[in-house]
Amino acid sequence: MNRRAQFESYTVPSMQTLTFHMRFPCLLSLLIAASLGTVSATTLQLSSVGARSHAQFIVDGSRIDARVGMFTDEGLLLEKISDDTAAFRYNGLPQRMRVGETIVVDSQTQGFVTHQIKADQKNLYKTAALVNGGNLQAEIDRNADVIVIPVADADRLNLPYKDKKSQLHRAPRQTTIEVKDGKEVKTVVDPKDKDGKPLMYKTYSLPLNSVRIGPIDVYGLNAIVSEKPGLTTTVIGREFLKCLAPNWSNRTLTLVRR
Repeated sequence: MNRRAQFESYTVPSMQTLTFHMRFPCLLSLLIAASLGTVSATTLQLSSVGARSHAQFIVDGSRIDARVGMFTDEGLLLEKISDDTAAFRYNGLPQRMRVGETIVVDSQTQGFVTHQIKADQKNLYKTAALVNGGNLQAEIDRNADVIVIPVADADRLNLPYKDKKSQLHRAPRQTTIEVKDGKEVKTVVDPKDKDGKPLMYKTYSLPLNSVRIGPIDVYGLNAIVSEKPGLTTTVIGREFLKCLAPNWSNRTLTLVRR
């Protein structure tokens, strides 16, 4: 159907419908635009909340569970629950809904800067990245809070972290598994330094000028430069993802800069 035919088939709304449209003009504009094929829209409903830590949404008819501080595959980040209200981010924008409420949001990606990353054999999303203009290999991890850069990467890129505020941490316990008499034996040990004391390491807080992945730039983020033993790859977490509209589908991470 062409545009003219669509308008000619448009019927005069009832007074009740007009009243609803006057109360929700933005929703009206979005619905009309979606019907004309100019906008891709997603319908969100908050179905339930529980225990201040999780909520259930209905996204375009599909029920999804969300936990506070974690991204869903659809790119919804639940941030806070208060009574019957959930605060969250979707498509890079903050939203707030009460249980039973339904909203329609723009989910169009055409015209926005987009970048896709395929998962590797271990289901990790690894990609080249530019941090303050320097090239490194990074892992995009939605379970990580912030950007964590190993000292090897920081030194190679000449990042000025050594004069920044630092914190001292105890190295995490190490687990080894051996097979004895046909059975797996798990051993947990606390790493020690050369003097037999618990192994410690430092982390440094470092403001970044920019992080670039593909054609997408994000500015003004903070990172942690870490001496943690065994850390060899820069990890880019939710602080970066919250600036975008991410989506995980078919082992592909799609990043959209809206």
